[in-house]
Amino acid sequence: MNILLVCTGNTCRSPMAQALFVQCLDKFKNQVDPCNFQVLSAGIFTRDGLPASKEAIEVMAEENIDLNGHRSLSVSESLINEADVTLTMSSAHRDYLKHHFPQQADSIFDLKDFAGQEPGDIEDPYGLGLEAYRKSLRQLQELIPRAVDRIIAGYSNNTGIEVRYLEIAIGCDHAGVQLKEEIMAALQDEGYEVINCGTDTSESVDYPDFAEKVAGEVLQKKILGVLICGTGIGISIAANKIPGIRAAVCGDIYTAELAREHNDANILALGSRVTGSGLAVKIVKTFIKTDFLAGRHERRVSKITALENKYLERG
Repeated sequence: MNILLVCTGNTCRSPMAQALFVQCLDKFKNQVDPCNFQVLSAGIFTRDGLPASKEAIEVMAEENIDLNGHRSLSVSESLINEADVTLTMSSAHRDYLKHHFPQQADSIFDLKDFAGQEPGDIEDPYGLGLEAYRKSLRQLQELIPRAVDRIIAGYSNNTGIEVRYLEIAIGCDHAGVQLKEEIMAALQDEGYEVINCGTDTSESVDYPDFAEKVAGEVLQKKILGVLICGTGIGISIAANKIPGIRAAVCGDIYTAELAREHNDANILALGSRVTGSGLAVKIVKTFIKTDFLAGRHERRVSKITALENKYLERG
């Protein structure tokens, strides 16, 4: 498996991430052969052959890691095409690569997002002194092990890099039990760990209770969720009353894709009485494999959060 870490100049953040990634892989040598992994780093705006910055060399030396042999690589089509997973140091890097290499868009991720945090940047320390480099290093030391865990889990289960969210929370009311079971089976066949939040019988229940259970898992574990009721409407309204939840009712694949790309929806709501099981499974898979595009959309989603906070503060 080929892993590519990308930043701007390939002289500070990405070489530090590359070295930490290799170090983490060694901890899994009883589970996988590190020799089966090639870990490289590259820069979007650089030229080949530049050494790591002296500050990067110094802070990594404090961790007993030697960057003196590092030489920069410029991002190229061949590097991107050969990478099974490309992890970028910022959302802007991710968007740039997805735009210029659309054929590999499904394998390009923001490192923070891939590691289970909100999408965002590893702070660029270039020109800001040693303490800024140490701060970036601390961020990487938190994120790289999580990224390695996720990649190893997909590698070990032969599920591939498409399994971004290894855990998916799913819940329904009595109208959605059969569809929930079919979706769970389809996801488990692809290696996902499905958190079943109920209900599991046809006995009448209240959908807000299950909206809350799924939302709790989504917020606590920073994963995606699926909710099902008769139409998807009631259960999505209930979920959207919970701060931090953006639940979208989707009845087709295109809507599910845009719900993730434009709205950063974290819960998909389905109607068991309006969507067949075959289409529903395709909608779910599209939803959980699609990235938030950030960019102009990030500003709008931030305004949604600001509205939420505004009215929470009013009590």
